[in-house]
Amino acid sequence: GYPTEVREIIIAPLVAMIDDMHAAGLQPQLISGYRSHYSQGIAWNKWSELEPERAIMLSAPPGHSEHQLGTTLDFGSPELAGIVEDEDIEFHTYFFKTSEGEWLREHAHEYGFDLSFPREASELTGFFYEPWHFRYIGVELATELYESGQSLTAYLMETAVFPPCIVE
Repeated sequence: GYPTEVREIIIAPLVAMIDDMHAAGLQPQLISGYRSHYSQGIAWNKWSELEPERAIMLSAPPGHSEHQLGTTLDFGSPELAGIVEDEDIEFHTYFFKTSEGEWLREHAHEYGFDLSFPREASELTGFFYEPWHFRYIGVELATELYESGQSLTAYLMETAVFPPCIVE
């Protein structure tokens, strides 16, 4: 329903992935893509007011969100509202139970997308499990991480000259 901006590098793989999801009978929704510093500030302020004790685990402060890269997307599913019995829901960890969530978990790496915040990496990333949040990192690395079961954050901490930013 909202315009979604992304960097040009992810458009072709994203379109191919969505076309293949449609061919499989799925109805993926793009909920969020690029967010400016200002837009991320709005999201951060919302969570800081609604969940002050947990805001840091629910949203990144401006300057620390993968959405500001323009290579990260939040996906939705028309099935989610029925699963959680809330017609207004956009994000819920039960996204993994939707047909779109299952398909993305199994196939997103084939298009270069990686699940940024897997359940088993929450202590390392500092974020709760977000089964809807995928970042484009290229097919080769996404496939390597998928096959090894390693998160991008763990991989970068082991291999990068400069470790990734982690909000603590």
